[in-house]
Amino acid sequence: MQVTTIDHVDLDPGRFLWWTLDTTGSGTDVSPVPPSFNQLCHLDDTDDGSTWLAATFDVPGHVDEDALARAFALLITRHGSLRSAFERAADGNVRRLRFTPDSITLKRREPVRTSTPARTREVLWTALNRECHPFAAPAYLLAVLDRPDRSTVVCGFDHAYIDAYSVSLIVRDLHRLYRACLDGETADDTDAPATGDFVDYCAEEWAADIVDVDDPRMQSWLAFFGRHGNTPPPFPLDLGVAVGTTHPQAALLNHLLGPDDTRRFEEFCRSNGASLYAGVLSAMAHAVRRLGGGRRLSLLFPLHTRTDERWQSAVGWFTTNAPLDVVADDSFVDTVRSTGPALRRALTLGSVPLPQVIETMGGVNRSRKDIFMVSYVDYRRLPGHEDHRALDARHISNVTVADDAQFWISRTDDGLALRSRFPDTPVAHDVVSRFLAETSVVVAEASAPAPIPSVVH
Repeated sequence: MQVTTIDHVDLDPGRFLWWTLDTTGSGTDVSPVPPSFNQLCHLDDTDDGSTWLAATFDVPGHVDEDALARAFALLITRHGSLRSAFERAADGNVRRLRFTPDSITLKRREPVRTSTPARTREVLWTALNRECHPFAAPAYLLAVLDRPDRSTVVCGFDHAYIDAYSVSLIVRDLHRLYRACLDGETADDTDAPATGDFVDYCAEEWAADIVDVDDPRMQSWLAFFGRHGNTPPPFPLDLGVAVGTTHPQAALLNHLLGPDDTRRFEEFCRSNGASLYAGVLSAMAHAVRRLGGGRRLSLLFPLHTRTDERWQSAVGWFTTNAPLDVVADDSFVDTVRSTGPALRRALTLGSVPLPQVIETMGGVNRSRKDIFMVSYVDYRRLPGHEDHRALDARHISNVTVADDAQFWISRTDDGLALRSRFPDTPVAHDVVSRFLAETSVVVAEASAPAPIPSVVH
């Protein structure tokens, strides 16, 4: 799975076909289940357009339009998250709309033919921004770039509908459904695993047991935010962006390590009681220290909440956050050895619902729109990963505006990669580029093969 951003995407030209969901029928109702905490935060901040995620993969030859349309409809029917939409009610609150499975009707739109990769990107980007707007009903794009030799299937969704894990699920499910529809099979004939409904998950999230203020996990949360003035900690290096201002977003894609070096780096981390993710965070802390940002790297990091078997094959936004302090020691080995246990302790804090943390601390002081964070996804462990390379599967994110730095670490069969998002200013470019360079140096040094002993004759 290639993790990238829309401004870095090069797709061969073709005939751009797309479908929209007809929601004018009687199968739409207001759901009693409110949006999840993540969805509410996301939908309350839509001034700068859509933060959408897209999945693409290739199929051989011209696409069979009827089979693909049936596969799209089956995909929507299969996942409760995709049979939802959101609207702002008269009282200003956001509420969820639900489409019944038997009301799913797709309308084919007028195709557009592109002639260059640049024009193809422009057409795709425009369509994704238009169709994946957070309050569109529903906020997603179902499309294909049709070509005689191979065609590229495209599914884009506002972030309220899916997370990174879901991108892999959608590639797996839609590819399987398309092949089944080509063979004339029905929904009952497919071997898709059972899946839960993300809306049920949302209902359970709001009904979670109350965590007492004296619970050690809650106390850890309060202590973390107390050290930062009840504000999510920013990226520790000055990006030259004034508080309260945003800039167009820049994005960098860095290949940190190849597969062999990644395995050696993981072995180095494991031998020192840490995961590969903890090792990269340790390298980032050393990079910050080398650039004058101090020894402590404080951050919130996302982690998935698919702990119940019902959610293993479900599309939705199954993530929460946890707080972590990474302290750069004089020795990188010592940093890794301390970060491993610190990360494991932090993972337990993800079981405390974030709304309860915020309520207990009396609210969060948000000085910036973005929250500095470092994400990690091992795509080799996600459903359908074994087909990613053959399908040329991609996870594509939009480019909007930014006022802080955010980083996504991805591991695939090709090794370790890092996607960065930050304000598109000269200062931020310089700082983030130097930070990434220092991080790469630290990781490369730790993953270098052991020297071969010389033979003395």
